[in-house]
Amino acid sequence: MPNSQSDLIATLRRLPLFTDLSDAELALIAERVTLRSYEAGAIIFSEGDACRELLIVKEGSVKIFKAAANGRQQLIGVERAGNSLAEVPVFDGDCYPATAQAAGPAILLRLEAELFRGLCLHHPEVALKVIKVLAHRLRRMGSLVEDLSFATVRGRLIAHLLHLADKSGRHTPQAVEFDLTENNEELAARLGTVRELVSRNLGRLHNEGLIEINRRTVRIPNIAALKEETTRSR
Repeated sequence: MPNSQSDLIATLRRLPLFTDLSDAELALIAERVTLRSYEAGAIIFSEGDACRELLIVKEGSVKIFKAAANGRQQLIGVERAGNSLAEVPVFDGDCYPATAQAAGPAILLRLEAELFRGLCLHHPEVALKVIKVLAHRLRRMGSLVEDLSFATVRGRLIAHLLHLADKSGRHTPQAVEFDLTENNEELAARLGTVRELVSRNLGRLHNEGLIEINRRTVRIPNIAALKEETTRSR
């Protein structure tokens, strides 16, 4: 077996969807899988395009978003290595419901939709894993709808900053600090608003002493005080 085939089988084995398959089954999939590289910012598929493949992120990350006619975007999620894309249209035969864009250099595996549907019929454990992925995304979409419906831009921004502090914050004697990797336009797409409102609310939080911003490093002197603001910003 060529090294490239062996490497591909090893890659498939590491993917959560395929961990229960045998070597022979993985080899069969490897014969039908194609790999494609994308540069940062490249559109992988667009909302409304016909879907004929299941895609799995091998390397890098992919942003999923909805775009309005005026160009405004709403970030739906970011899928990272090991995650699959486009499960819904693979099963219902409809078009892509959103747009996917490479967040940075990325490599994706592409598997024919018909082959994947057949795989799920013969291996219910694979289908159950897909259902689990879809259930997780449904919960995430429910939370997104709740935030957009009931929370102000200020409240959504504070909640996101608290999430980043919890996920990647560095604790010092005086504060919790973290790097803000998204610019204000990207934050606006995540929070369902426009860049100007993100900038305005970051400035207000800074002026109120709830956060400190130096370049793209955010410091939160008092986590408890910032958490209190989430209840006031509903």
